[in-house]
Amino acid sequence: MNAGAVADGGEDQATAHGAIVCTRQVDVDPVHAFEVFTERFGDWWDPRLTSDPSTYEGADVEEVEGGAVVLHHDGEDYPIGEVTEWTTGERFAMSFHLSLPRAHPTELIVDFEPVDDGTLVTLTHDGWGPDNVARRGKFTEWPHLLGRFAAVAEE
Repeated sequence: MNAGAVADGGEDQATAHGAIVCTRQVDVDPVHAFEVFTERFGDWWDPRLTSDPSTYEGADVEEVEGGAVVLHHDGEDYPIGEVTEWTTGERFAMSFHLSLPRAHPTELIVDFEPVDDGTLVTLTHDGWGPDNVARRGKFTEWPHLLGRFAAVAEE
């Protein structure tokens, strides 16, 4: 999978350890943006960024800290992380192990900041270390995914 976003410059993605940060402004309020990000995760996630796009059936986020984040394929659930923070309209965070060693997940933190005419959504993909950094360069799709999220949020 090539899920990820690059907004941190021209560094070598295969060796860099810093967070991947991507932002997108949406023309909706922070609570709506948060709800679309979490409750409609399966609507905006790109099926081609899953193990088998032809069998992708969506995704779910359990709306509680400790809840599972799962992709659905052919009637089966494939966990990709666990909710670590849930503050409606402000912050969503989860462990993230899609395309990563499950024992060495990274972390996604999504902040929702009110701005004139909407919300600034900042996605930070962090937690890179010796046991997972070799795969960091695969995560170039976060701008694309936030674009898909914005389209669903603003429909």
